[in-house]
Amino acid sequence: MIHFSFSSVLMTIIVSNLLLVAISLLFRNEDVLAGIGFKLTAVFCIITLMRFLFPFELPFAKTLIFPEFMSNGLSVLRHRHNVFPGVWISLWNVFGVVWLAGSICSLSILFYTHWKLRKLVLPNSKDVTDQEPYATIIKGVCSERQCRRIRMRITKFVNAPMIMGLRNAIILLPANIDTTDEDIMFALRHEVYHYLHHDLWLKFAVNCLVAVYWWNPFTYQLRKQISILLEMRVDDSIISEGRESTIGYITTMVHYMGGDPGRKDNSTQHTGLAFRRKYNMSRRFRMIEGKEQKRGHLFSAAMLLFVVGLYISSYLFIWENSTYGQEICESDTYITPHDEDCFAIRNDDDTYTIYFSGWGYSETADSLEHFPRIKVYSSIEDYNSAISNQ
Repeated sequence: MIHFSFSSVLMTIIVSNLLLVAISLLFRNEDVLAGIGFKLTAVFCIITLMRFLFPFELPFAKTLIFPEFMSNGLSVLRHRHNVFPGVWISLWNVFGVVWLAGSICSLSILFYTHWKLRKLVLPNSKDVTDQEPYATIIKGVCSERQCRRIRMRITKFVNAPMIMGLRNAIILLPANIDTTDEDIMFALRHEVYHYLHHDLWLKFAVNCLVAVYWWNPFTYQLRKQISILLEMRVDDSIISEGRESTIGYITTMVHYMGGDPGRKDNSTQHTGLAFRRKYNMSRRFRMIEGKEQKRGHLFSAAMLLFVVGLYISSYLFIWENSTYGQEICESDTYITPHDEDCFAIRNDDDTYTIYFSGWGYSETADSLEHFPRIKVYSSIEDYNSAISNQ
């Protein structure tokens, strides 16, 4: 049975962050990134994204025990304190509440940013979808059916082309920048490619993931890396058409990257779904330059083996913060005791609080799998009653 627990969340955080550290090291070296290629790097990011999205323990997972010093630390995190009569709270409970509240706030901000962006852009832009040369160029970029869902607007709000919207897209082109028909054509092709391949939906999903894991700085790094890879995929599709397209496309990128020197680009302050053009351009140019270079197949295979192996093993094994193990012997009413000073209370959330009376210490566990022959009571009162009757 699939199980969601403290241990499964902890395993997800540890493994996902390890994967992100490995991917970040690739992004730090442009030559290595170009040698591996953006496609394989994208596979690494997708695997990491999948690990974040499935923080569960599978039924066939084998349990491993943390070293004693780590187990003790995690036990402190899950130790329940009696803050009010009948109310027991652990640091993990507090973190869970803060996590949930932060996720709700972050998601609300994300949706608000999307709404605010449209409110800012529409009144401060001009629709040029049916004007020339835009109408003719867009018809050469996508089909008539696809064109009906795409609008083009000229605005001073952006300093470089960008796309926004999910179901019905709006391509924003900077105003008062001298452009040729070829510049407009390559810019529209770039943005339409994002729309047709559902990159906006993917970016939105990643933004939602970051909102849920708002406290984890590594998720912001994942979002940044996925954004770069989406840009690289579009670059690759256009330059694959030949040398002439490559030269024209790079010329357009450089032209828009210059923008209007006298204008402050405010788009990045409000664009939760926008693709930033000036960000990490060196990596994109290096990937274009290295398209024909020989790939490091041995290193790529080693990285793929490491990432896939870490992902699979994270579901084959689960780490627990208990130093107890072996067999559990059950009677008709409760688990047979092994130590008179050790007993368990079943909590309302299906976890167990393990009490070590002789030590004045307790810890919380998701199951009794690692607590041999421990006696289980329904409440502290039940335990006290049983003791007084002995």
